[in-house]
Amino acid sequence: MTLITAQVSCGRFQRYEAAPVPEPTANGFVHRTLDDPALRQFLAAQGARTTDGSWTPKELALAALYFHPALREQAAAVAIARAEEVTAGTPPDIAGSAEVSRATRVDEGKSTPWSVSLTSGLTFETGGKRAARRARARAFTLASTLRLQAAAWQLGAIATTEAAVRAAGADQEMDDARREGTALAELATLVRARYAEGQVTLADVAQAETESQTAIVAVVQAERARTAARLDLARALAVPLRAVDSLPLRADAAHPCARSASAGFDSLGAIALHERYDIGVALADYAVAEGSLRVEIARQYPDITIGPGIAWDEGVFRWILSLGTPGFLRSLNRGPIAEARARRAEAAARVSTIQDSILAAVDSAVGVCGDASRETDATSALVGSTRKSLEIAQAAYERGETGQTEVAFARVAVLRATRAHHLAEQRAREAGVALESVLGAWPPGKPRWPDLTSQTSLVTKDETR
Repeated sequence: MTLITAQVSCGRFQRYEAAPVPEPTANGFVHRTLDDPALRQFLAAQGARTTDGSWTPKELALAALYFHPALREQAAAVAIARAEEVTAGTPPDIAGSAEVSRATRVDEGKSTPWSVSLTSGLTFETGGKRAARRARARAFTLASTLRLQAAAWQLGAIATTEAAVRAAGADQEMDDARREGTALAELATLVRARYAEGQVTLADVAQAETESQTAIVAVVQAERARTAARLDLARALAVPLRAVDSLPLRADAAHPCARSASAGFDSLGAIALHERYDIGVALADYAVAEGSLRVEIARQYPDITIGPGIAWDEGVFRWILSLGTPGFLRSLNRGPIAEARARRAEAAARVSTIQDSILAAVDSAVGVCGDASRETDATSALVGSTRKSLEIAQAAYERGETGQTEVAFARVAVLRATRAHHLAEQRAREAGVALESVLGAWPPGKPRWPDLTSQTSLVTKDETR
């Protein structure tokens, strides 16, 4: 029976197991790909579909949550906070001591020179210390959880979405630059032919060739910008460049700037203050500071320690009862209480600062959305006007009133107007992403924003293969 009890008691203890950090290797990074079956499964759980091979910015934002190692670090911080909740709720340990002594000679009336005593120490916390520690620990867990969500929002919904939108715009700009370059090269050929016929001057030829060469430079610059945009997207996703270099991109169906036209600043500001994770983190940090003050207030009350015990003093049996109040004469914890009050005031000021910065960002994003929408409308009208001019030039050519050069000039004008319109649309999309990021609200419908606190496999997966 004694052996069984000892085995059960020892079973409650935990054993140390070494967990060395894996050797630095590039395998985990270079083997990341958007075709990963586990990634596809994670995206499917959020309602994202990428079966056609193309990706929207929202789908890529979710992929960033799957790959990025920074989220696993934040998830580990949440696990630490939850463990601290257990520590905060642990009552004081029970102390025990035993003492054996032997006198050099037996006193008169004593039957033995040996004395044995067994004493214990029971500490009773006063002032609600344990409840205060638990409240502070719960607030810290909430703050850690919100920091995980805030980091995910920054990496996915903001950084990756913006990079994906810029990459799609760079693709469009490169295509527009190439089309304009081809059209200008054809125009330069026509101008040289007309010069041979004596219908234009050499200056006209030089100008046409200069514009053609300028277009070639613009194509090279657009290709460089496209590569840079793909590199930014790869960094946001935490994948190698080859994983996204030829990745087809498509735009999301929703246009966030449309919300600013239908909703006023008050409505959008209320949404941002309710949805943004960073304001939640600031409020949770205030709760932690409030809990710390509560703990320091409770510590001004001394705990009570009771020490019952028994003693066998040279053949005489005795009862022992001790009472103690450690820290009874201290200065009522005035210094730590003052520090905790100051930290609470600092946390309250931080909440106000973040609130003002959020509202200022919403105001700015709404203004940028309005300007981008007006620019898009103006360039759309320009495209329509140039297309009518092209139709007129084409009809005049078919009637024999003008030559191919006039049609080529009109076609270049259409391409330039279309390119300007595409750039305006790109600025509108970027403004929409900025508005969406400052609102902190993931669009309703699919794909859905995941609950990272329940995605344990997402933040603990092994990539050491």
